[in-house]
Amino acid sequence: MKKILAVAIATAFAAPAFAATSNVDIYGQVHASVNWYNDQDADFGDLSITSNASRIGFKGSEDLGGGLKGIWQIESGVTLDESGGSFASRNSFVGLSGGFGTALIGRHDTPLKLVGRKVDLFGDTMGDSRNVMGGGSDTRANNVAAYLTPNFSGFSGAVAFSTDLGSGVTSDLEDRNVWNLMGAYENGPIYVGVGYGDGDGHEAIGAGAHWRVAGAFTMGNFKFVGQYDDLEDNNTVNAAGLPGDYTAFMLGGAYNMGAMTVKANYMAGEFDNTNNEPEQWNLGLDYNMSKRTTVYAMYTGGEDVTLGSGANTSDWICGDNGVPGNVCSSQFANAGDISGLSFGVIHKF
Repeated sequence: MKKILAVAIATAFAAPAFAATSNVDIYGQVHASVNWYNDQDADFGDLSITSNASRIGFKGSEDLGGGLKGIWQIESGVTLDESGGSFASRNSFVGLSGGFGTALIGRHDTPLKLVGRKVDLFGDTMGDSRNVMGGGSDTRANNVAAYLTPNFSGFSGAVAFSTDLGSGVTSDLEDRNVWNLMGAYENGPIYVGVGYGDGDGHEAIGAGAHWRVAGAFTMGNFKFVGQYDDLEDNNTVNAAGLPGDYTAFMLGGAYNMGAMTVKANYMAGEFDNTNNEPEQWNLGLDYNMSKRTTVYAMYTGGEDVTLGSGANTSDWICGDNGVPGNVCSSQFANAGDISGLSFGVIHKF
């Protein structure tokens, strides 16, 4: 059905352009949740309905001969609960792929971000690990040129260069370049990944080098995950009043029982120069109604975090010192205690 719809769209709107393309696939994910939360402030409401990283994408490839393919992808975010979205706001690129690996140009997740996405048991929910483990090079960068190696018996790597980290700094200005690297081993029950990001673009947002190490191990029905981040503070203006270097860790586990999965994780971060110590814990139950549809319930609690900020949900949830909606002062704001329940549905196509 996806390919029939894709062919219909191609024929109606751009038949000549698609004529030389071997295939066009439509894919995506719709993810919405109803959340009850306690932000310790009676002035704010305790119920939210959010769209969580919902998306639609188009991708294709063309066989160029000799094992070489031309590849492309255009992926856009969709806001289900309040309408709207932004075309090509997610990973969108054009490139070449073959025995040498994959080279692409466009907008793409940094290699460091990819390492963290492999071990987040609550990704794209209000309890996303990026509420605590984000910042620095953990982003979807603009103006990217990237190379991804082929898989060598479980070993793989990636390098990316960007002229715009996508952190609110104007694109393509001088001294905004960022380099990202990653190396990983994934074979059977084991995953280990290391990511690194640095460059003038980090300095433009007051950051220095960003290191990340993550791992996962599966033993029968159990899965254990962990992650460690180190992000330097490189802002030299009034340095005594700045939060300083930031370190954070995450530990979690999941147990699979057929269609159901019980999971939990805990994460905490610390700045060198302040008492602001982000902390978050999650407990959840997933039920797979089919290969493509999942319903879930989860509890999350924390301190000095903004729930939903890491996953870029349509409505962030701040604590008693924050403001609801996408106007929370900072991802690591001094937001006080906060907790919540979330019930959601995810359908992938």
